[in-house]
Amino acid sequence: MRLTRLARLLGRQGSVRIRFSQYGEDTIIRKLFNRKEGFYVDVGAHHPFRQSNTAYLWCLGWNGVNVDANPKCIEIFRKVRTGDTNIWSAIVSEAVAARQTHVDLYTARDLDLSATVSADLAGERGARTVTSVPCTTLKRILADHAAGAPDGVDFLNIDIEGLDEAAVEDIADWPVRPKVIALETYAPTIPEVLTTGIHERLTGAGYDYRYQIGLTSVYVLKGFAPSG
Repeated sequence: MRLTRLARLLGRQGSVRIRFSQYGEDTIIRKLFNRKEGFYVDVGAHHPFRQSNTAYLWCLGWNGVNVDANPKCIEIFRKVRTGDTNIWSAIVSEAVAARQTHVDLYTARDLDLSATVSADLAGERGARTVTSVPCTTLKRILADHAAGAPDGVDFLNIDIEGLDEAAVEDIADWPVRPKVIALETYAPTIPEVLTTGIHERLTGAGYDYRYQIGLTSVYVLKGFAPSG
C-alpha cells in the first residue's frame, strides 16, 4: 500500500486492522479471545509472524508453546518469542513415536511453509532436501509443556502438512482439552469436511465445528463462551 494512501486511511479511521494469518484466521480468533492473557500451543508454527495464527495473540500478551520440525524455524522463535517454550520436533502418531525417535523432514528451501514428513506429499511438492529430525506426539507435548497452564490451553493451532489427523487421533487421551482448535482438514468443501476423520474425532471429543476459513477448520469446545 502506498504511504500516502495509508496515511489517508489512518486519518479517516484512526487505526488499521492487522492480520498475520494466511487466510485471515486470526480475525476469527481475535473475536473468540478478546483478552490480553491466554495460553496457546502452535504445532507447525513455521514463523513468529509470517502466516501465523498465534502472532496476534502473542502481540496481545499471550504466551505458549511453539513446535516445528524445521530447526531454522525454531531458531527464529527462540530469538523472538523468548517467553515461550519453543520445541524442535515433528509431531507424529502414537504408532510412529513408539517405534522411532526421528523421522525425515522434506524441504525445498530454508523456511519452507510446505515442509512435510510425508514422503508422498514431498514428492508432489518437489521437496528433495531431507533432514533427520526428532519426533514426538501432541499428547506428550501437552502433557509435558501445557498441562500446567493456569487456565488450561485456550487455543491449539495445528498445521503440519498432511499429518493433522494423526496429531489428533489420540485426543481422547489428552491431559487437557484446548478451548479452540484450528487445523487443516484438506477437504475442499464444507460438506466434505463433515466426512473427514478429523471431524469425527473432534466432534466425538466434545467439539463443535464452528468456522471454515480457507483450508482451516475451527472447532470450539462445547460450553466455551467467547470473550470477544
